[in-house]
Amino acid sequence: MAVSGSNEISLYQMGLGLIPLAAALILSIYYKLGLTKTLIVGAVRGTIQLVIVSYILLWVFSLNDPWVISALLIVMIGVATQAASKRIKGLNTRKKRWIYQKILFCSILLSSVVTLAYLQFVVLRPEPLWEGRYIVPLGGMIIGQSMNAGSLVVERFRSELDIRSGEIETLLALGASTDEASLSSVRMSCGAALMPIINMLMVLGIVSLPGLMSGQILSGVSPLLAVRYQLLICFAMVASNALVAWLCLQQAKKIYFTRVDQFIPVADAKA
Repeated sequence: MAVSGSNEISLYQMGLGLIPLAAALILSIYYKLGLTKTLIVGAVRGTIQLVIVSYILLWVFSLNDPWVISALLIVMIGVATQAASKRIKGLNTRKKRWIYQKILFCSILLSSVVTLAYLQFVVLRPEPLWEGRYIVPLGGMIIGQSMNAGSLVVERFRSELDIRSGEIETLLALGASTDEASLSSVRMSCGAALMPIINMLMVLGIVSLPGLMSGQILSGVSPLLAVRYQLLICFAMVASNALVAWLCLQQAKKIYFTRVDQFIPVADAKA
């Protein structure tokens, strides 16, 4: 099945692409939404960031060096950790933020590396194996999903512990273990973390065409091949979300439960 290549986008066409943004600006100004400055700053910032990233990627792909690629992935995980920690409510001290940043960084790092390594070195197996044009975009998507899952599971877990504090203390007093007393909180937290990716799978290809598949189709790849890549990355993101949720919970439990199965309420915990 022959598929034509992608079209070059000129600066003139990029200018035409700003018209929809102008419509949003007009709406904001007309109804006094207070979003005008945010929209302009966001558009300018996003443009500058993407241009800088494109030149960085050109350099990384030209080198195709494992150490450079690994360093780039570490930076991406670090930025994702910062973004995820800012979404967690109640971290009003530097110490609390630092504790959860460590939890999120370790969890996102391990889950992303394991999932990406399996996808890259076992499933896809490009030549060479350290092919930057595969590792970086796939890693970015997996890290992004892990970031979302990490922030969701931690936020929900803290909230569930706060709501169920009386129930948890009663269960512990009756002889339940830490795992048994926190089981309901863990279930609710994991469900919250996995629900977005599950919802995406449910409507995959019907409601929307995901970014990877759309990008490949626009670049001239056959839809039949594009859908294979999209399914692989979606399955990998599900695994990464599940793993990061489990890792975050295992570390967070140590903050709120002692080794002798005593519960430390969220308000009294050090984090």
